[in-house]
Amino acid sequence: MKRLLLLICASGWLFTATPTVAGSIDFHYGVIGEQANNELFVIDHDATLTSGQTFKLNFQYATGNWFYVTYLSSTGEYALLYSSNKGAYPDKEQSFDTLGWLALDQNTGDETFTLIASEERLEDLEILFENYGKSGDKSRKRFAKRIASALDDLHKQLEGAEGAQLAQRLEAPIMGGVTFRGVTNDEVSQHSLTHKASGERIAEVVFVIKHQ
Repeated sequence: MKRLLLLICASGWLFTATPTVAGSIDFHYGVIGEQANNELFVIDHDATLTSGQTFKLNFQYATGNWFYVTYLSSTGEYALLYSSNKGAYPDKEQSFDTLGWLALDQNTGDETFTLIASEERLEDLEILFENYGKSGDKSRKRFAKRIASALDDLHKQLEGAEGAQLAQRLEAPIMGGVTFRGVTNDEVSQHSLTHKASGERIAEVVFVIKHQ
């Protein structure tokens, strides 16, 4: 994955939260940026960042669900950045994890992250990314189209899911270095979770950084 430079890879942190309504899925996430003076700030969807900017993607999800983070670079390259192991932490209800600090390179354009929580393992999507990574230039384009189609199908599932709420600000704090609406930069930590996504059976959010 040439588009992003992984600076720090942090291990998962676990927290216990109140259970969600039966049949519903939700997860919390936050994208945190760091200024040259080490000051942290919250990055929102469609925010404009410049080359060299460092940022961190955090997420917390129920350990009973499968969780994925996919990435589409401005040059059209796909990557599966994160895939959870269901039941890896059977004694915990919630798992907190992060991709660590990332940095934008010199290639400008939209940087697209898709976060997915699902009741069922998305094996077809996993296989597509595995084949994409092993493929040559010609077949790589074919697999890229299949990945795009598979992600589009997720959107269709969400359209029919009652109660789906995408890219919504948290209205109340939860455990794990959480921030909420009205927070000041001084209250933002590198582990902050600032947004929530929810749905029935599957929850998804597409987070785009405008890289200029």
